[in-house]
Amino acid sequence: MRLSFRYAAAAACISVLSALSGVSQAQGPQPGLQPGAARPAAPAVAQPASYTPPSGTNVAVIDIAFVFKNHDRFNAAMADIKKDIDQFEAYVKGEQQKLKAKAEELQQFTPGSNEFRTKEADLARVNSELQILIGQKRREFLEQEARVYFRIYQEIEQSVTTFAQRAKIGLVLRFSRDEMKESDRASVLQGVNRAVVYHQGLEITIPILEDLNRRPFNPNAAPPSPTGTPAAAAANGGGPAGRVAQPQIPGARKNY
Repeated sequence: MRLSFRYAAAAACISVLSALSGVSQAQGPQPGLQPGAARPAAPAVAQPASYTPPSGTNVAVIDIAFVFKNHDRFNAAMADIKKDIDQFEAYVKGEQQKLKAKAEELQQFTPGSNEFRTKEADLARVNSELQILIGQKRREFLEQEARVYFRIYQEIEQSVTTFAQRAKIGLVLRFSRDEMKESDRASVLQGVNRAVVYHQGLEITIPILEDLNRRPFNPNAAPPSPTGTPAAAAANGGGPAGRVAQPQIPGARKNY
């Protein structure tokens, strides 16, 4: 009895396998697929056409004040201006001594007399001319300083642009290397208002400074073309790069 049950179960399995084989043959082979060949893998999802794999860092920082402070040609130009200021100060002191002597001489005359009025008018004229000259020279010195800052800053922008395009950097931020000093209010305020709070390995100050100091000194050279224009960027071999912030132009170093 048990033997008959086993034969019946085996016969049923054979019937099921035969039916499945018939269904597979009725469907036939799939187009483009040889019998017994492996099925093709699912196609990979294509990336968008605008996708560009990131390469390195896209942000850098630079200490502009440090570059100015250690820029050889900038320091030389500012030293020349300072020499002119010192020479003019010496001239002003000499003229002031002359005015003082004339003021003392005026006291020898009777107030209201013709001599007194003549000397007084001459003293006022000389003093007025000296003050006008001082104002003119002060503006000249400020303009000279502004031109030096402008020329050197244009060079910095040019160097930063070239470096950024070669390194595929899209944004350059200005930051300060100086540490905050608790006892110095100005230092604390500057530190609190920093745009860059933290960075690691993103500073390009030294490479830019070294590039600038390698350039020969040419006081008659025309300023470099602006680096933010598309034409200048194309000439440098790339698209427009980020620009760094403009420095504040200080006033004359000395008062007369």
